[in-house]
Amino acid sequence: MNSAARLLLPLVLLAGCAEPNYVDQSADVPSVGLGPDVTFQVTDAFKASPPDCVAILPLTIKDGIQPLPAAEDAAKVRLSLYAHLSIQSKHGVRLERIDHVLAEVKDDRKALAEQIKCGALIEGEVTEYGSTFYGLYSRVAAGVDLKMTRAVDGVVLWQGHHTAVSHGCTLPLDPVGIAMGVVDAAGNMRDEQILRVTDDLTRRLVSTIPDNTVAALDDPMPEAAKLMAPVIVADDVLTGEKLLAEGDHAGALAAANRAIAADPNRADAWFLKGRVLMLDRDFSNAEPAIMKAVALNGGNAKYLNALGALNADKGATERALAAYRMAINADPADGFAWYNSAVIHFAAGNPSEAADSFYGAGLAYLKTGDYAKAERALADLRDLGKSGFPVQTKIKTIEDALSDMTRRKT
Repeated sequence: MNSAARLLLPLVLLAGCAEPNYVDQSADVPSVGLGPDVTFQVTDAFKASPPDCVAILPLTIKDGIQPLPAAEDAAKVRLSLYAHLSIQSKHGVRLERIDHVLAEVKDDRKALAEQIKCGALIEGEVTEYGSTFYGLYSRVAAGVDLKMTRAVDGVVLWQGHHTAVSHGCTLPLDPVGIAMGVVDAAGNMRDEQILRVTDDLTRRLVSTIPDNTVAALDDPMPEAAKLMAPVIVADDVLTGEKLLAEGDHAGALAAANRAIAADPNRADAWFLKGRVLMLDRDFSNAEPAIMKAVALNGGNAKYLNALGALNADKGATERALAAYRMAINADPADGFAWYNSAVIHFAAGNPSEAADSFYGAGLAYLKTGDYAKAERALADLRDLGKSGFPVQTKIKTIEDALSDMTRRKT
């Protein structure tokens, strides 16, 4: 390395460790500081009608970039975006479901939005992903160009661009990154560092997407069932769960109906049917299936959660709260019931009850290791605090717990 490069190296390292600059293109404010720019724009169309659901489509790779990322690298960026967007109050759609429907409709964006019941789509391309070594130091970077559009007419709602870079700095790992398993997925130190940079990249970009509402969670079983071994004896409920995990709702519903026809007293088959219909936002047809599941197994917290969500959708909030209370009694670590109870109390103007329930949700999600949803409950507690309601002790408890979890993981 020549003398000029040696003189520049400290500046490069300093820039790589500096805080990023958030550049709002609508405000026409120039970039200042050494850190990398997070460039974004929230359009008037977004402000006039903020989307309540955002689906993240597969990311492409920009032509000609070196080193050339692999398809799985783009998938990692997409998964990280999904994890961070899940903190917001917008509804999300599982990536497997998006991919399944996208293949069926042959990339027709309007048809996709209609089938997944989600009106806003995020698309984009990975502009950089990988490590480059320069003798005395290395550069680890991940970059992406993103655009959120309204599916029905293609109007741009939001767009953002950022490249997160590490020049040998120690990067903080966000609890949401832990939730998506970035450390566990790392095969070696180099892999871990690029995944940490990916976490920085997506966290920063998602933070520029406005989120001004509190909305209920809509899936009482957010993690799809995973079959750890091949199913030896044919079982339609297991088959349905597998198809649901793969995003095939029609196949899962057909499997549930077959299981019900074979045994009308199978609670798990009725619940599978109701859950698929709930995910498709067909609440009127989901209700009798969920009611049947609860009638057959009233002590199952997941079934009670679904019953609560259905009643909340109908505006029967007292019945919804009763169902959630029963779910919490069955499973005190049921974050779904705690969180959705909080949303009902928040909407009814009961800050004390809302704060207690958001706090209960945060603790429950910490206990079950769902750090993304713990962060979401924490964000809602902070919003209550901004309105003057005394929640500082609750906030600090969850913040300290999340920080401790991060230290343990890293």
